[in-house]
Amino acid sequence: MDIHRADPAYRTRTLLLLTLTVLACTIFLLLLHAWLQRVTAQLMSSDPDTMRRWLRTLFVGLGLLLAMPALLIGANLRRLGVQAEVEQRFPPASWKTLRDVRILRQQQAVRWASRTRLLGTSALAFGACLVLWSIWVFWRYA
Repeated sequence: MDIHRADPAYRTRTLLLLTLTVLACTIFLLLLHAWLQRVTAQLMSSDPDTMRRWLRTLFVGLGLLLAMPALLIGANLRRLGVQAEVEQRFPPASWKTLRDVRILRQQQAVRWASRTRLLGTSALAFGACLVLWSIWVFWRYA
């Protein structure tokens, strides 16, 4: 049984990035409440056209911000699946992993590669739906 060895530097970078992301999200979440209170007070005293513009901007921005990670993850999963299928090895030799994993070869690797590609395609489709929804919202509330 072959083992694909983990890369300790990659693991450290990933955990540091994850920690920084959680910290930033916590700070933004704490600031969100105060910002929403100010925006609510401002929008309640404004005309309906201003409210509609704010909602349009909010929904379009939310849709596009959610679409970006879905599209990036989908493209990365598709790339992983294609490379694993070409090498008939999962994970591919050039990919870094966070922990030691067993290497799959031939048919098992091709099956995992096709599942990974399918998952990547699903994530790309979800991202595309979010982009289309954002375009529809932009057009609908124009």
